[in-house]
Amino acid sequence: METNFSHEQSLTLISEMINRARNNVQKERAYSMLFWGYTVATVAIANFILLHVLSNPNQSFFVWLAIIPAWVVSYFIDRRIDRTALVKTHIDKIGDMIWKGFGIGAAVFLIIIYLVAFRIKDFQIMLLITPIFMMMIGICEFVTACIYRYKSWYWIATLFWAGAIACAFVRGDWQFIILAACLVVGFVIPGHLLTHQKEESHV
Repeated sequence: METNFSHEQSLTLISEMINRARNNVQKERAYSMLFWGYTVATVAIANFILLHVLSNPNQSFFVWLAIIPAWVVSYFIDRRIDRTALVKTHIDKIGDMIWKGFGIGAAVFLIIIYLVAFRIKDFQIMLLITPIFMMMIGICEFVTACIYRYKSWYWIATLFWAGAIACAFVRGDWQFIILAACLVVGFVIPGHLLTHQKEESHV
């Protein structure tokens, strides 16, 4: 049997779905911002340090291979959270797919830029990696803010876009410091705030 909703009922249903999705973000997704914020910021800072201490600075970039086991850990934690979630709305699924799309897009972008760099034998093109990643993160944050109606996440998107532009004015090594700073401000701090809100909701 089909159910016909009035305009007001449709708006109410959509609002309920968004509020439920917002609660799911607060309760279940704070870890993701903290995990990736701390992980990528640490790797970025490690890359900056290794660039200045290794006899062969090019070897410093191997530190980014740490993202592979980090992604595996994150994948299994996500699966565990999905299994324990009481209610998962369609909006939650859309939010998840945005960031999964970012992961796939980031991998494809890396493959393309490395292939191009080797083909033209000009590795200066790799200076685009950090700012383009930050631009992509900004896009994902902006769309996520639209979905969950978190106004503060618009500012996070703006922060990453500003960081991407700033990368054009600094040496390649300092791009990692800009990336780490944006991750701390845009991921780590909001992640702790979401965790705090979750704890307060249980009081």
